[in-house]
Amino acid sequence: MSLRLFILLLLFFFFSCQEEKKDLLGKEKMMDMITEVSLVDAYAEVFILKDSTLKKDSVLKQELSAMYKINHVSPEQFAYSYKYYSSNPILFKEIIDSAHARAYRKKDKIYLSTSVK
Repeated sequence: MSLRLFILLLLFFFFSCQEEKKDLLGKEKMMDMITEVSLVDAYAEVFILKDSTLKKDSVLKQELSAMYKINHVSPEQFAYSYKYYSSNPILFKEIIDSAHARAYRKKDKIYLSTSVK
């Protein structure tokens, strides 16, 4: 009887852990999302400088909502993934460093494409 109970509890624990990780973004997707968040923040910062009647928080919220929708990611899913990856400092540093490099490259491409016109 106790062996069956142990196996049942073990299966329950296994499937409950699997269900939580179902919402976890993959490492590459997380790098993409953090890159996009960086670019959205930079955009909101520049946009506010051009129009002083706007508040950065409202512009940032609007742009982040659009980013989540485009990437088919919920804010909760992003927050859960961020918390998961940030609990592993080595992996998190790799993700952040890669996202920073991607954002820097994309920023240059965006700047060059808009400054030529």
